[in-house]
Amino acid sequence: MKTSHLIPYLMTIAVITGCIKEDGEPFTIERQIHNNNIESSQKGYMYGTAQKDSIVENTFQTVIKANDLEDLDVYISLSSVYDTIDVSRNAIKQCGYVLSETNNTPTVGGEGCTIFDQKLINWKGDTTSTSLTFSGEHHGLAFNHNYFVRSYVVTTQGDTCYNPQVSQIKTVIPSNVWFRRNDANIEARTEAISATTDNGLVYVYGGRGNMACYSDMWVYDSKNDTWQQKATFNPDEANSHVLPVERCNGAAFMSYFALNNDTLMYILGGENFNGDPTKHNFIYSLKQNRYSNGADHPQKRLYVEPFDQPRTGLVAFTINSPGGEPFHCVGMGYLQIEGTSVRSVEPKIFNYEVGFDRLNMVLKEGTEDEYVDDGKHVHTWHTLGSLSKDGKTAIDQTAIGFYQAVAVQINKTTAIVGSGEGSDDKYSNAFYQLSISNTLDLDMKKLPSPPAEFTPRKNAAAFYLNYTKDASEHDKFFVGTGCDASGELLNDFWAYDFSKGTWERIADCGNVYREGAVGFKVLRVDDYFVKEFAEPQERGIVAFGKGIVPTINNPSTNTNDASVKKDVWEYLP
Repeated sequence: MKTSHLIPYLMTIAVITGCIKEDGEPFTIERQIHNNNIESSQKGYMYGTAQKDSIVENTFQTVIKANDLEDLDVYISLSSVYDTIDVSRNAIKQCGYVLSETNNTPTVGGEGCTIFDQKLINWKGDTTSTSLTFSGEHHGLAFNHNYFVRSYVVTTQGDTCYNPQVSQIKTVIPSNVWFRRNDANIEARTEAISATTDNGLVYVYGGRGNMACYSDMWVYDSKNDTWQQKATFNPDEANSHVLPVERCNGAAFMSYFALNNDTLMYILGGENFNGDPTKHNFIYSLKQNRYSNGADHPQKRLYVEPFDQPRTGLVAFTINSPGGEPFHCVGMGYLQIEGTSVRSVEPKIFNYEVGFDRLNMVLKEGTEDEYVDDGKHVHTWHTLGSLSKDGKTAIDQTAIGFYQAVAVQINKTTAIVGSGEGSDDKYSNAFYQLSISNTLDLDMKKLPSPPAEFTPRKNAAAFYLNYTKDASEHDKFFVGTGCDASGELLNDFWAYDFSKGTWERIADCGNVYREGAVGFKVLRVDDYFVKEFAEPQERGIVAFGKGIVPTINNPSTNTNDASVKKDVWEYLP
């Protein structure tokens, strides 16, 4: 990545309070000529004082380039006050600032010095007004650099007079910032189905477009920052058990099989473009780039056993037992009674046993006690448990389910599930930490509730980061965007700190209010901020969704006014 394009496509302004406003004591104004010795009145010398220049902002923002791309612009803002000026002998025609990286007493025309925000003014003052206040900004600075800067004025007699106290400024290092990366070379979509491999590759399947649902498979490689289309699957290519192929609003998990050195992606539930849920699921072989034909699966499976009823808006994640056994968990979402329009939010979470190889046995024809298998696998969905309002697992607790919740892997043994449209007909702000206990029950801990400012929502995006910054370890769960109960889209984002047990609102996710985005984490190795500032390598990504950019002429953030997106945003903590 070129330094002149630090990170392309930044959309949001990140205000970093990286400086402290400094209001110094008044000082006698320093003059350029004759080592500050007072000159004759014909030379236009000044009597007066200057307060130390105040640093109003030391931060960065976006700039739009000629090609409509965006970049980061580091800038400083200052404010200056020259007062107790003897107006009988002084008038001022110019004011401005001078800055240098190398000269600790910068002057106009000095070596390595740059002037900025020089303004022509007509200040004469009077017996009641003996003070001049002005301000300035300088753009195009570098991150994490030292600068010397001070203000100056020029009298009508041509005498340049400086603030005697030079301010030393170190520009900020970026943090708590969303960068807009290159848009994915993929059709815009919302409610796509995604899962991440052990080596950090993110696979994205399907999703809802403006006119149809998709059945294409894409992979994102964070090391190269590239999107690659793997395949587009047609319905007639799929096993009859897995129709419909085009789908959105489903879930997926990955499972690695050492036997054939392949990772299989299990794609589960969801709905078609008309919103009809499906109970059919299928398996995709990453190694062979195809629907599983049985040869890809250690147990020769062609497909995943269907759900008992169609499901959509569900979640999937994998957590290990204390003995290391993986439990692939799938559940919640809307359950629709097949053949009816009756829907309800499901509180149950199921385990799918990918290694289970027992076949259905039937009585052999012509015999009375001889059984043979009929080639069909026994149904392998087993209920692990249900979420409950207070986070307890006792059987008498009130169970609650969520539609379009978030589910994020924290580590091999823990996941976070929460938010969404609840089975109590309310949108939720509750989050649960789930693991498998020694008794192989679903062990659940409800996280502290977010602040009152956190809007209950569904269809949000989330990810988990564990990183080092400023010599401190940070262990945080991030969640944001989504849709509230009134149909308004959101772009706020929040972080839960596991070490502190507290919530904090972070920078908003760009200027797009959205729902239905995918969220995941990536590992950067050699980008600008890692190389230059040793910034965290773990980053969060929010991509796609259905969103809108509010404007003065159209301030709406309602989902009815939104369109599908293909933009990709990265969070630097």
